[in-house]
Amino acid sequence: MSDMPRGLRKSAWTFVPTLYVLQAIPYFVVEVAANVFLAAMGVAPGIVGRLTSDLKLPWMFKPLWSPLVDLFGTKRGWLLASAAATCVGIVGLAWAVTSGDLIAGVRIAGFAVAFASATNDIATDGYYIHALDKTQQELFVGVRSAAFRLGRIAVFGGAVFFAGWLSKHTSTTTGRAWAIAFLICAAVYAVFTLWHLVWLPHAASDGPARGNAGGWSALCESARTYFGKPRVASAIVFVLLYRSAESMLGPMISPFLQGARADGGLGLSVEQFGIVYGTVGVSALVVGGIAGGFLIARFGLQRCLWPMALAMHVPNLLYVWAASTHPGLPGIFLVVGVEQLGYGLGFTAYMTALLTLSRGTRHSTTHYAMSTGLMTLSVWIFGRYSGDLVERFGYERFFWIVSGTGILGLASLPFVPRENAPSDATPTSANASGR
Repeated sequence: MSDMPRGLRKSAWTFVPTLYVLQAIPYFVVEVAANVFLAAMGVAPGIVGRLTSDLKLPWMFKPLWSPLVDLFGTKRGWLLASAAATCVGIVGLAWAVTSGDLIAGVRIAGFAVAFASATNDIATDGYYIHALDKTQQELFVGVRSAAFRLGRIAVFGGAVFFAGWLSKHTSTTTGRAWAIAFLICAAVYAVFTLWHLVWLPHAASDGPARGNAGGWSALCESARTYFGKPRVASAIVFVLLYRSAESMLGPMISPFLQGARADGGLGLSVEQFGIVYGTVGVSALVVGGIAGGFLIARFGLQRCLWPMALAMHVPNLLYVWAASTHPGLPGIFLVVGVEQLGYGLGFTAYMTALLTLSRGTRHSTTHYAMSTGLMTLSVWIFGRYSGDLVERFGYERFFWIVSGTGILGLASLPFVPRENAPSDATPTSANASGR
């Protein structure tokens, strides 16, 4: 059981959702700046795809500095400090979208936000493991996923729609409209950070990990215990391949939906994109995430895995249909809604598997960072050249390639990590995973 007093464990509903809304905002602000904003400014899909993927690199490499979060201070302290740095970074990104060189400005400011946000991810996920017991962790997988998607709605639905509306219906220039939208995101982020400063409970097990020498030694020890887990090689196959199709699809949704019909796109305005993808699509994804969490808590990951994986991969075929028929708004709503609902279910199963792979040692925070770092490596590998494939083959053939790649995701299911008994931590130790 968690070392947190029972009263505080009952209050998880008051801080888990806000933690993961906060975790989502900078991630999607960076993605919107590199993807939606640059696509709206007419930047080629190849550049958009590469920059969108490259800005995820700090999230990929976060295991390199995750031992610092384990070794020094508390996860709560790291969480609050990195949140403050992230807020400053988002303000810098608002300045970057009005700079003379948009691509360079978004790249520099985006990397700054991504580094601070990746550090916040490490601390947040570590705090989650310490503050909730095993049953709560599994139950709240869907809730945190849903909260993360609510953050996505705030950015893709709220900020994108507002930027499009402001530039279209007022005399505000496009760059300034986007800058104002990002400043509003920074203000919302600051409010959530202040809430956590006041309200976030102190978990008894949340403290510096004991028995580690130094930063590099801690990283080596963490890596040794992570890669020494039973069946870890097969688990890594699952981590790398499960999201392969979705990683290709994601960077090209915005260019496809906003692209001119003469170029194979669906011709949505920025406002329409904010409604279709940022609000309706993400709402469907939230429903899928919540439903997935409750289903896994009720029936277990192994029984839910195949149905949820199929729900995630099969709807990619709807984009093939959309690229070949160019439907109107009702059809676009259908495609995006169904695909995002299935993605919510499938992604919840995936994140539950990552928790399973990471639990059971005193290095649980670093192990989870390693798992999510491998996840981001997969996103980078499969997403970086997605725009180049679109430029070479067009959207319809590209979506066929995405659908075919989904077979890799399904083929990875026999390698899903299974629960192991705790190996080097006890529930009552100060560095326990807090299960």
